[in-house]
Amino acid sequence: MNYSKEFEELIENSIKKNQYVGLGNPNAKILFIGKEAGVPIGTTITHGSANSWKEKTNDYSKRFVPVEKNVRNHNHTWQKYEKVYNQIIAKLEKTKPKKEDYEITFVENVFTTELSNLVAPTTNEAKQLDGFKFELKKRKEHFWKSEFIQKFPIVLITATDNNYIETYEGEVCELFNVEYDKKIDCAKSDKMWIHYSKSKNPKLVIHTRQLTNGASKELLDQISEVIADFINENSIKI
Repeated sequence: MNYSKEFEELIENSIKKNQYVGLGNPNAKILFIGKEAGVPIGTTITHGSANSWKEKTNDYSKRFVPVEKNVRNHNHTWQKYEKVYNQIIAKLEKTKPKKEDYEITFVENVFTTELSNLVAPTTNEAKQLDGFKFELKKRKEHFWKSEFIQKFPIVLITATDNNYIETYEGEVCELFNVEYDKKIDCAKSDKMWIHYSKSKNPKLVIHTRQLTNGASKELLDQISEVIADFINENSIKI
């Protein structure tokens, strides 16, 4: 896979700043953002690290069938991402056959990363970690404002916890250079905050809750519909 200049710069800077990079296709037009990697505290992340991208040890944009029991669960974050992605490409009439129900295909056309550089099995445990706030601040200064991140025309942030990113105070607008447009209410008190670019280059940022643990079907439907409509309206090739 060929890397863009912006991605190569992000890799080098992430090595220097010890920042996690992500998984999926770095040449994609869609970016999915979660809270943190849900693995035991102290785990060293190899897949998706800056060094793994530099050494090109894996192609993280290849679809795959997970063998891990926790990923073969439709409530897992990646299966929720897969559900949203499948609905997007269905609306765009670009559906491809899957080998099996749990196959992960969104990595072909989506890049995914995390708000936090730290890892923890749960959000509550993550917020108790030493350096939690410091690491978030550091990542916002060095990772989120990078040219690579800023170039994504479609961004989905799945975290409404103000400890991670401000939902109501405009931090999303500041970090991604967008303007707040509207709130969409969905079932079960789920909400989406929609933002669009200030510049002439089309950009959509959706901010919503974590997709695991009870996110409504209507929320997933609304996310995919807004993204698919934006892709069609702006003739974006994914």
